[in-house]
Amino acid sequence: MILSENRLRQAAMQAWNQGKYEYYRFSTMRFDAAQTYDLFISHSFKDKDLVIGLYHLFSAAGYKVYIDLVDDSNLERKCVTPSTAEIIRKRIEKSKGASYIATANSMTSKWCPWELGVADGMHNRVCILPIMNATRFEGQEYLGLYPYLEYEQMPGQVKIDFYIHDQQDPRKYVYLGGWLLGLKPFLHKP
Repeated sequence: MILSENRLRQAAMQAWNQGKYEYYRFSTMRFDAAQTYDLFISHSFKDKDLVIGLYHLFSAAGYKVYIDLVDDSNLERKCVTPSTAEIIRKRIEKSKGASYIATANSMTSKWCPWELGVADGMHNRVCILPIMNATRFEGQEYLGLYPYLEYEQMPGQVKIDFYIHDQQDPRKYVYLGGWLLGLKPFLHKP
């Protein structure tokens, strides 16, 4: 299932109820250069509450994700500077892949398209996580070039996990952990 804003708000509330919301949102963690991440999450700061829910779902599924508002809460988001760009570039480099969180806000972001391009050039392991009602990326056609991420329970599986789907054929998918190791989405029988 493609995640909705409501589902992410529920996840943020679940994090709140478990005492993790404030930790995620106002973490004083600082980026550790020795730390590697499964995914760099490219998102609009305007979606911070949704991203907290997303962070909670990734953490619950066992993934280590880099989200600037958690791992580098002191970054300047309003001003694009060479030093901020270099910090972001280093964070992308320390991640196995990247996910572009597609919302109305990210479509107008200064940073998100740039992060997508840097991650694609660096890793060639980029996916889109749409959080919208549209079935196509109107005005952002380049997003259709990338596989997309869904959060679901697959047939025969107990755990709810993230899966990478091929945009051309959604029957082709692979779980996120496998994709991060280099597997490509493959055809599954209905």
